[in-house]
Amino acid sequence: MNEIWVRERQRREAIWQLADMEPGDRKVAEILKRLDDLERLDREDPLGDCSFDMAQLAELPSTPHPIGCWIIKDADLPEPWRTRFFVALGPATRVFEGYYRHDWHDFLDAWQTDMAHIKRHRDALDDSH
Repeated sequence: MNEIWVRERQRREAIWQLADMEPGDRKVAEILKRLDDLERLDREDPLGDCSFDMAQLAELPSTPHPIGCWIIKDADLPEPWRTRFFVALGPATRVFEGYYRHDWHDFLDAWQTDMAHIKRHRDALDDSH
């Protein structure tokens, strides 16, 4: 297993754990620390060089596919986002050449929701100290 997959899998597992908890729950501190450690690793040892913001990620080129939908080709998904997306969705929502564009956009929306939820957890933890 490569390092980027392991890191993104750890991040996704922490996000999934937080999703079931309410901000202010005392059990979140350890999960947030794991996320902090992953963010520190991202800064100190980046595993991808993507500096795109969410709007730029949403505008990645897409290609019509013969099955009648639009796809985003694997080669057009920058790291770490390609692995982040794969870890979150798995291989089931794709064709050989790439991912369905609507799944990519749904993932980006969900990512923003996840990040807002994490922020609420951090804010609630900061308020309790």
